[in-house]
Amino acid sequence: MTNFPTVRMRRTRQNEKLRGLVRETHLEVSQLIYPLFIAEGLDRPREVPSMPGIMQWPLEHLGREAERIASLGIPAVLLFGIPNEKDEVGSQAYHPHGIIQEAIRRLKAETPDLLVITDVCLCEYTSHGHCGVIFQGGVENDESLKLLAQMSLSHVEAGADIVAPSDMMDGRVGAIRRQRARGAARNRPGYRGGGRYCDG
Repeated sequence: MTNFPTVRMRRTRQNEKLRGLVRETHLEVSQLIYPLFIAEGLDRPREVPSMPGIMQWPLEHLGREAERIASLGIPAVLLFGIPNEKDEVGSQAYHPHGIIQEAIRRLKAETPDLLVITDVCLCEYTSHGHCGVIFQGGVENDESLKLLAQMSLSHVEAGADIVAPSDMMDGRVGAIRRQRARGAARNRPGYRGGGRYCDG
């Protein structure tokens, strides 16, 4: 700090009231988003070993968990789907009765004030685990964009408030916006997943 001893930042950190006056960042419960992993083929919740306290939820238990989340004052959930069936093009990701589409409908029926955000990525739905279509050993970007846009639209049509693409396809945000602009989804917000490269 080149201005020391003239600038002494400790002066504003002496107590909670002073720190509160100069604090730039405020974190409130109303800013939190709770992740929910929805899995097909479960009859009861199952803990995610790498994330203690986080569960994979069957549809039948989703309502109670959503009510618990809402009772904590948390305004939103972010849904991740875990389907039973996977294929080369991740067709369960954009199926009208896929695991996430059904979860959205259930959440909106049982806890209508809870904001529902959905993860938009094909990796959990493809048999190869990549977030796009594979062609001649590589990910086919432009074909994958069509599927991601279709997935996004299916989420909004099921009632999602926000879609959050987390894949790594170039141009995905633009493709999703163009798809949404064609229908009733044009007024729904999108959210880019964190930790990704800039996209147009």
